Parts: sequence; C-alpha cells; structure tokens
Amino acid sequence: MKRLNLILLMLGATMIFIGCQKDKLTDTEQLKQQEVYLKAEPVEFAGVSTPVATINPGIVTVLPNGMVRISGMIAEWYENPDPDDPYYTGQSIWYETWLIDPDGKTAKVWGKTDLNLDGDIGTWKMSWHGYIYAYEGYDLRDGLVPCTAEALVLGQGKSGVVKGMVSRANYEMDFNGDLSTFFWSFSGTYH
Repeated sequence: MKRLNLILLMLGATMIFIGCQKDKLTDTEQLKQQEVYLKAEPVEFAGVSTPVATINPGIVTVLPNGMVRISGMIAEWYENPDPDDPYYTGQSIWYETWLIDPDGKTAKVWGKTDLNLDGDIGTWKMSWHGYIYAYEGYDLRDGLVPCTAEALVLGQGKSGVVKGMVSRANYEMDFNGDLSTFFWSFSGTYH
C-alpha cells in the first residue's frame, strides 16, 4: 500500500510539473517571439512633460571632494505627446539622484520612472540618465536656476496594453528662469 501511495504521489507531482511547464515557452518559441518583436515597426512619438508636484526634495550631501549629491528626490510629471498617444500619456513619478560638480555648473542625473497611463491601461517602468548645465553665471547648488538638460530614457512596458513593449526617448529642457519654460520636450519610439 505504501508503494502504491508513493507511485500515486510521484505521478501527481509529475502531472503538476508537466502542467506547469505548459505555460512556459520553449527556446524555439521564445526565439520566434523575439523575431516578431524585432520586426515590429516602431511607433514615433513626441511631446512635452510638465511638472505636477515635488513629492520629496531629497537629501543633500556635500561629499569630501566638494561634489554635492542629492538622493531620494521624487517628482511627479505629466507626459503629454502630440497628437495624443494613449500608449505614452499619463502621470509619471521620477525617482532622481543628482551629482553636482564642485563648481555647481554641471550635474549628472539618473534614476527610475514609473509612467502610469491615463485610463489605467498600462504602466511603463523606465530608467534614465543625463546631464544638467547651469546657464552662465548660475550655480545648480542654488536650487531652481536657469539651465539646460538632456536625458536618455529607456522603458519597458510592465502591464496593460504596453506589456512586453520597449521605448526609447530623448528628453531635453531649456529653462531660462521663466516658469513657462520649465518643461521637458521629448521624442522617441516604442514597439
């Protein structure tokens, strides 16, 4: 009887294992999906990202070499492509780290972003890096000063209509001190 129970238990475990394996793709199936993905035509988009709120200004640390690190900064923005593209329109949360040079003229910036699409139709998870350059005569350590900025933003669709997709966008800013110029212009592709 114990032998029969052991055989039935092993048979059941084998059936569960095989049943679970059905949901996984074979290497050949994965390669076919990648081929389809690589052949997909990229969709171009462009627009503006406008500030909504600063959720956390971050923690400022002066490093021994004179550089200033700002970590834990969190800001909310609104991504608005033109014409309206539901695959890239929505609220974004930017998690930022800054490393400002000792002279305050340049900062390296990087972080992660969650873009939650309007209508709750999906979410992009993105990583980015870039630079900020203070206008002549200004110091980035003084807060919001006239500056230009550039960033490369790479995204992966994590849920909804964008799940499994990838995006690549260039963001640029030319803030001249007038708050009406405090926005990012972006352009990129997804597929």
